[in-house]
Amino acid sequence: MKYKILRLLKNRNDIDYNAFVNSISPKKRFIPQLQDPIFDIKILATAAPSCYANIIAKNEGLVCLGTDIKNTKFNQAFENSKTNKKENVLKYLENQGVHKVDTFITDHIDDLPLIKIAANNILVNPNVELQEELKQNSISFEVIS
Repeated sequence: MKYKILRLLKNRNDIDYNAFVNSISPKKRFIPQLQDPIFDIKILATAAPSCYANIIAKNEGLVCLGTDIKNTKFNQAFENSKTNKKENVLKYLENQGVHKVDTFITDHIDDLPLIKIAANNILVNPNVELQEELKQNSISFEVIS
């Protein structure tokens, strides 16, 4: 469904994505770790559509790796999710001369491929399933609410 919707929206100039971002802005959480100046590269890696994720990232001073439509035929790899997200993050970091994920912040089990390789994991309001999966895999994490 996301693929079909993004194809329909791809070249639309009449949609105000800034208005959408502004409408969800009050739900934004303050995460202190994102403000830490020790991190040179901060990435918003998301399965969300780039058409509005780019705006959020720009407003927050982040690099955006979101979901784009790059070709006309459906392919599972179009969505920046799970293993695709991990590969996209690692490729971006490698192009920047960085060879590890230092700190990863997430709220979703779909991010398990990135969680497994990050040195530090921060979970935002995680569900029990995610916490149990990490414990079973002996992956350390910090929880913030």
